Amino acid sequence: MLRTSQLAGLICLLFPNLLWACFMQAPLPVQVTLDRIEVEIVDGIAIKSYECHFRNPNGGAIVGGICYMEVAPGAQIDNMAMVVNGTTVEAELLDVEKANQVFQDIVKNGGSPALLEYYGNQLIRTTVPSVPAGGTVIVKLQYTQPLRADDGVYRLRMLNTNPKMAMQMLEHASIDITIRSTDPVTNVYSPTHNIEVEELTETDGIHVTWSQDNYMPENAFVFYYATAQNPVGLNVLTHKEADEDGHFMMMLAPRLGDESEIAAKDIVFCVDTSGSMLKDGKMDQAQAALRHCIRALRPGDRFNIVSFSTEARVLAREGLLDATEENQARALRYIDKLRARGGTAILESLQLSLGQFEDDARLKMVFFATDGLPTIGEQQGDAILAEVRKANHHDARIFTFGEGLEVNARMLDLLAYENHGDVDYILPREDIASKIARYFDKVGSPLLTDLEVEVSGVEVSEVYPRVIRDLFKGEQIMIFGRFEGSGEATITLTGKVNGQERTFQYAAVFPEKTGTHDFVPRLWAGRKVEFLLGQVRQNGEDSELIDEIVRLAKLHGIVTPYTAFLAAPDTVLFGEGTVAGLANTLSDDLERELKDFGGLAAPTAEALGREVDESRRLAAGRDRPDGGAFYLRAQLELDALGYGGTILDRMRLVGNRTFYQQAGRWVDSRFETGSEDIITLTKGSDAFFEFLADNTEAVPYLAMDHVLFEHAGRFYEVVE
Repeated sequence: MLRTSQLAGLICLLFPNLLWACFMQAPLPVQVTLDRIEVEIVDGIAIKSYECHFRNPNGGAIVGGICYMEVAPGAQIDNMAMVVNGTTVEAELLDVEKANQVFQDIVKNGGSPALLEYYGNQLIRTTVPSVPAGGTVIVKLQYTQPLRADDGVYRLRMLNTNPKMAMQMLEHASIDITIRSTDPVTNVYSPTHNIEVEELTETDGIHVTWSQDNYMPENAFVFYYATAQNPVGLNVLTHKEADEDGHFMMMLAPRLGDESEIAAKDIVFCVDTSGSMLKDGKMDQAQAALRHCIRALRPGDRFNIVSFSTEARVLAREGLLDATEENQARALRYIDKLRARGGTAILESLQLSLGQFEDDARLKMVFFATDGLPTIGEQQGDAILAEVRKANHHDARIFTFGEGLEVNARMLDLLAYENHGDVDYILPREDIASKIARYFDKVGSPLLTDLEVEVSGVEVSEVYPRVIRDLFKGEQIMIFGRFEGSGEATITLTGKVNGQERTFQYAAVFPEKTGTHDFVPRLWAGRKVEFLLGQVRQNGEDSELIDEIVRLAKLHGIVTPYTAFLAAPDTVLFGEGTVAGLANTLSDDLERELKDFGGLAAPTAEALGREVDESRRLAAGRDRPDGGAFYLRAQLELDALGYGGTILDRMRLVGNRTFYQQAGRWVDSRFETGSEDIITLTKGSDAFFEFLADNTEAVPYLAMDHVLFEHAGRFYEVVE
């Protein structure tokens, strides 16, 4: 009979890529096809239910397989039950030491080190009697686990089926989490996956979901939530390595379900009705979006509508209207009569919109939507921006929507950026009405305005975004920065509710060193690169800014429309003069854009389409504050460059490190050509396992097989 270690060696020798954290050791390969996880949390007690499907692709039955499921180290587990094809079976919990031995046996017997990604975790083990040829066995596991809050934040880590280094796709993966808490829930967040959050009004709970077909694992699923008594929850996550300044991520969110302090607002809907809006039913969709927004206004709101073509027109010449049923009906009749004809008087419409506001403390907003370039009056984007600065003396937030590809995306981006709003683009085949309506539902319920955050107790710097303005119901604001020093700190948040100032204070701890929350430095770097690119687009090229953009982009794997060379397979990222060469590439791209949109000549149709596409791809990362957005944005750039394949063949994000595929090996972005004293570790050797035992924090890098990485100031290379 084969021992467990022999089984592991056999499967790894024959099929080195077919390895999983929810995996089965057997004499023939087994495929994991589905991973489904459900979690129900009540006041910090979690009931977790896992379901894995194993398929036998072989011509003969598999007998006596051993199934393993990963469990976080130190987890207190009660009421554990495992079911195989409907029959309850005995299961054994292996502590960290025994689980590590399982992983080491796999590598010692010649298998891929990919499973070392889970080194340091516990395992649950059971025997699977038989998997018929071509058949599927369903393994289910349920257990209860108390969750521990760290500085008021609960953290879950799961869905670690298929290590990302194995590059094996699941047919389907899903997460379903329900949270019920005596204290109100705030700051629901995943740094790894793009989750959906729904408030359960009937049960006063929170429902979090994520699912994907044909899922290629990029990261384990990591999830945070917090509870708070304050109307606004504020939590801080930090990451700090020895002898370096730390990084922090501050999350602000209102208590979910709380609508008691929604502020009244003044809003002007500024909509393009030029002749080009007749195409593709855009006028009908714009009218539908306007109707939704008017009906969604709240008591106490005031509004007006500005429509523009060859000239700008206003619904109510007398000024802003109270959001009464009578005035809403008047607005709906006005919307019904809108017709698409004439040119595009953008500046006149914006000036008329901003002129509606009065000098008071109410929140002021402009929703501006256009499908074309200015053709009436001032037509130069920079001149329009300058005139809007003069006209916006009441500090109105401007939200811009570009409909189609024939818009000046740079102008719309800066119009929103300079006026503390946001921007979105709607492609020709997308639904204008639903997109604008969804966005209005998000920003139509302001809770706090004119926000300011102050930190005392530690020194903070390089904070992004530089300015935060407003907090809306259902929204989460994230602030990233660096910190120097350590210890307890006080965070003071001030803002206004209907013009009345409110102040909240929070206690936070900034540690001397912590290896947790290793995604924070990358998210911080992404926000800084976005800010620096905005400065270049706004003020022109600066060699120091470009050098810093390239340094951060290469170090953290930040692939934007202007750093897309990082994704190109033929780019040499390590070597003499590499940074200068990459900076020149970035400089050429930015110079081309500034030339297209900063001169007197009208941009070409190709330049317009390229600019919209680039702005949308930048927004793909900005709108998703999770680590998966970096892969998404990088994949979009790889596709735009015309290269086939997946970005995972080119770049890997591991913790706070970035690795690039160069000459058949994965190279740490911290490596520079000329670095001396590279220590060689032969996979499976005694030295390899000694290093593994003494440096567990470096285990994720060892899981990459042929890899060159930095650890504790030294460079190591793993070879066969």
